[in-house]
Amino acid sequence: MRASELPTATVGAFFCRRDAQGIERWWLEVTGKGNKTRLVPATDELIAELARYRRAHALPPAPQFGETRPLVLPVIGRAGSEKPVSRGALHLILKEVFGMAAARLRERGPEWEAQAAVLASASAHWLRHTAGSHMTDHQVDLRYVRDNFGHASISTTSGYLHSEEDARHEATQARHRIGWGTKK
Repeated sequence: MRASELPTATVGAFFCRRDAQGIERWWLEVTGKGNKTRLVPATDELIAELARYRRAHALPPAPQFGETRPLVLPVIGRAGSEKPVSRGALHLILKEVFGMAAARLRERGPEWEAQAAVLASASAHWLRHTAGSHMTDHQVDLRYVRDNFGHASISTTSGYLHSEEDARHEATQARHRIGWGTKK
């Protein structure tokens, strides 16, 4: 999801339906750019974490049909509020979490500084991009990634294909040599 989509998402946007094999699959209906609606698969892992989150807020673990409660509840100041977390508050929460993770890496020693610096500068968009890259690195069909991310064009989604670029570079480096500087 985009950071701009999260504040307007409600728990009632989750729904479960059986697929052709009779397996129950959870989905999240998201309204994105241009007021376009898309369905995003909600993995078993996500549903389990959502249940933990909801139990921590004294709510039933499973999303309820038609529930208007915001997907992300306010962290402080508005306990019991039905108002969603704002995009600005979401940004601050993520920056704090990334900052704490970076500090933990730095505690491990100077060899972790590069990774800590990446986390310290991370954002919601970085997280989204990283998720897309992770999907393409694990051979999720590019069309599925496009649809999950709400991209209008596959060329936008192609920006997540870092592993293919890395493999192409490695293959070129290994097999396309002139041989200068080597003794025969």
